[in-house]
Amino acid sequence: MRKWLLRSWFESASGSCRCEDFSLVLAGKQEESGVKLLWGTANCFTNPRYGAGAATNPDPEVFSWAATQVVTAMEATHKLGGENYVLWGGREGYETLLNTDLRQEREQLGRFMQMVVEHKHKIGFQGTLLIEPKPQEPTKHQYDYDAATVYGFLKQFGLEKEIKLNIEANHATLAGHSFHHEIAT
Repeated sequence: MRKWLLRSWFESASGSCRCEDFSLVLAGKQEESGVKLLWGTANCFTNPRYGAGAATNPDPEVFSWAATQVVTAMEATHKLGGENYVLWGGREGYETLLNTDLRQEREQLGRFMQMVVEHKHKIGFQGTLLIEPKPQEPTKHQYDYDAATVYGFLKQFGLEKEIKLNIEANHATLAGHSFHHEIAT
């Protein structure tokens, strides 16, 4: 078993329990302060296991880790009354076509997003699901490059009524567009 996978298994085995405990602490802090949660998200990009993607990773174990993280984070967001859940595919892309099956990765990402939507409805989360387009960082070619790319992807997988976009001005600039262009798309 890969060293990082074994280490990550131990992290995750207690991670969902820690997340549940932390959610209770945060709920108490929310009650004390009156501060509401705007959005939640899962960090499916900094761990070395996600070096070749999370939802697009060719290793089914890595795909399942990403799914587990998203489920845990979405459930915490729901319990904390979050208004949105952001899906940022920080590693959902590729460096070269030499070792990339574009169709496989795109279909895998589409199925992942469909599963996220199914889980949202299963737990009764009323918040909005958002994808944040961002090109070229950290991978050279991102599947969520810009607003037009994401919208085409959502249409292809029948998700355009379920997932909206979280557009950032700087990400539009990275894509070579103006913020106005991204909004108009």
